[in-house]
Amino acid sequence: MQSMDHSVFGSIELGLLGIAGAVFISCFFARLRAYRSLLLGAALLLVLTALIPRPDNLIGRYLFSSSIGKPRLPSELFGIVWWILGAWLVSSVLDLILRRTMFPDDNEPHAKRLFADLATVLVYVVAMAGIMDTVFKQPLSALLATSGVLAIVLGLALQTTLADVFSGLAINIERPFGAGDWITLNGGVEGQVIQINWRATHLKTSANEMTVIPNSVVAKATVTNHRRLNDPQIRTIDVTVDHSIAVKQVLQALEAAASATTGTTAGFAPFARATGFSDGLICYRLSFGVDHFTLAQANLSAVIEQVSAEFTRLGIPIGSLAMEVRLSVPGATPANAGSTVSTALCVSPALIAPAGKWVDPESTGRTTRFLDPESGAPGTRSPQ
Repeated sequence: MQSMDHSVFGSIELGLLGIAGAVFISCFFARLRAYRSLLLGAALLLVLTALIPRPDNLIGRYLFSSSIGKPRLPSELFGIVWWILGAWLVSSVLDLILRRTMFPDDNEPHAKRLFADLATVLVYVVAMAGIMDTVFKQPLSALLATSGVLAIVLGLALQTTLADVFSGLAINIERPFGAGDWITLNGGVEGQVIQINWRATHLKTSANEMTVIPNSVVAKATVTNHRRLNDPQIRTIDVTVDHSIAVKQVLQALEAAASATTGTTAGFAPFARATGFSDGLICYRLSFGVDHFTLAQANLSAVIEQVSAEFTRLGIPIGSLAMEVRLSVPGATPANAGSTVSTALCVSPALIAPAGKWVDPESTGRTTRFLDPESGAPGTRSPQ
């Protein structure tokens, strides 16, 4: 009886069945509940492996032997099921490895899906080759020759698509940006990365529009990632002030305005610098930090408002000062003989004329204030 049991259950089969039973029991542990389907698949694969016909495996030989000219179980179907189940199990394990290693936080599901899909395709290709070789007894050389010709045809027909696919793989391997990052491409396209799939990168713009960019275009573009670093975003404002205003006073006013603005980065001290001259003006640049790229425009507007209020409080005009233009009036009456009638005009240099003359508004294309040479009274004249 013992020899009969030994001949029915060989040592290999006993070991495989024992492992399958242990794996099956582990499915009911609370800590392994998340891996139940994976464990059940592994247990079934071990049982199928134990049933493969071998010289010392009477059960396998009995199940797949011929009975009255026909096999009790079709060995081809058994082989196909074994290979497909094995491919599913391997692809599931690879997906688990990707989740635990390359994407531990699972905050980039689309990138993980891209690698998982590629690994699944490769695994099932190997499974198909195994089915052709072991189940249908077809030589792999013929299969490889056929697949080589097919690969050339598909490669020529799908050049653009393949370029997008491999560019997507390169982006996910290098990971210059990920889901949730705000990026700007050198073509002016700007938005938040929503997903990176096989063919394209999806961006959500500030106008809540979805922009789809082929991965090959993204791979060739210069990409600025606004959220990759932990440092604050730096924004600048340029302003010009008349040279008669002390530089130190303007710099202090700019820095005080930025520091008083709500929304700027608390740990980043704003700083202002004089950057150059423009005619009678001095150019200044104010730099300040913002905590988040999406708040940059709102913070920029708030800083401009604060700078304007601070300059108004200190009496610092933005741009050039108002110019006082004095015009002499010829043929003055005795009451104002020898006197000069003057008025302060805020005009551009193009509207300033020599003393005793007035600007022809038709040559400037705008309404002009002037002193009437005959009466000395101020007035306006518009182009006809």
